Amino acid sequence: MSRRTRAPVLVIAALALSALTVLATTLGTYPLSAAQAWATLTAPAEDLHSFVLWELRLPRVALALLAGAALGVAGLLMQAITRNPLAAPGLIGVEGGASVTLLVVLVAAPGLLAPAAYPFAALIGGLAVSAVVAALAWRGDVSPLRLILVGIGMSALLGAVANLLVTYGDLDRVESALQWLGGSLHRADWGQVRRQAIWLLVVGLPLLAATRALDVFRLGRVTATSLGISVPATAGALLVASAVLTAVSVAHVGAMTFVGLLAPHLARQIGGDRHAVLLPLSGLCGAALVLAGDTLGRTLAAPLQVPAGLMIALVGAPYLILLLARRRLPT
Repeated sequence: MSRRTRAPVLVIAALALSALTVLATTLGTYPLSAAQAWATLTAPAEDLHSFVLWELRLPRVALALLAGAALGVAGLLMQAITRNPLAAPGLIGVEGGASVTLLVVLVAAPGLLAPAAYPFAALIGGLAVSAVVAALAWRGDVSPLRLILVGIGMSALLGAVANLLVTYGDLDRVESALQWLGGSLHRADWGQVRRQAIWLLVVGLPLLAATRALDVFRLGRVTATSLGISVPATAGALLVASAVLTAVSVAHVGAMTFVGLLAPHLARQIGGDRHAVLLPLSGLCGAALVLAGDTLGRTLAAPLQVPAGLMIALVGAPYLILLLARRRLPT
């Protein structure tokens, strides 16, 4: 893709996401017209419209956008590091660590933490497991194959622990935990939105300066080194960035591994292989996936709410299967 076409592609994607945001803001058990939403947004009052918009819908929409963008970028980074288009952020155990940590808190040790501290516990658990995986895979450098194998083994171990907790835990506590594990935004509030936005800005913005390194990574270790890229340092930094973005998102919205896998593929279909456009476009695609999944989940079977992560997998998995079946993957 030429430089002339990069900006229009990003602008069109941003406009499409804006339209989806407006639609998500108006849809729900208590629907609002676009005019009502705009009037309430510009002149809030103490009425039902303001409560629905400011306390229920806008935090949920904003958190879906921010968490989806973080997961999309994290997935792109993981695929670039491993040079594997099927890699996902959960590969290094972030989601498994966060999930098991929350299951322990909710099922095995209820009352240990206040509900407001659940996201922090999930964040710490996810980052701790990813650090263990990286340490086990590190041999003076980040080997993509070693990272994948260690990550698969750790994910299997964490999955077994999670299954034990779900199987033998108290039914009421397990039900609450499973809703979060499915990827749900029903507890979204402005505090979570602020924390997600801060982490996304702190970790995501510096990545815009790493687009050249990400392009060079596709050419292999030898070529990257010859072009002046410090492969171990760069891969390590990108790995940390992917782990942090994933852990923060999982802590707030639950496990949505599929977003990090699908969003970069959608971005490549739209914008090509240059990371200068792929990076922001993956974020936009991830935001659209989570927002669309959450909107469908809370409107299709209302008042029943289907977790966004499950809706994304149900709708996106067939598309990804067809996409990969038609596309020749690098060997």
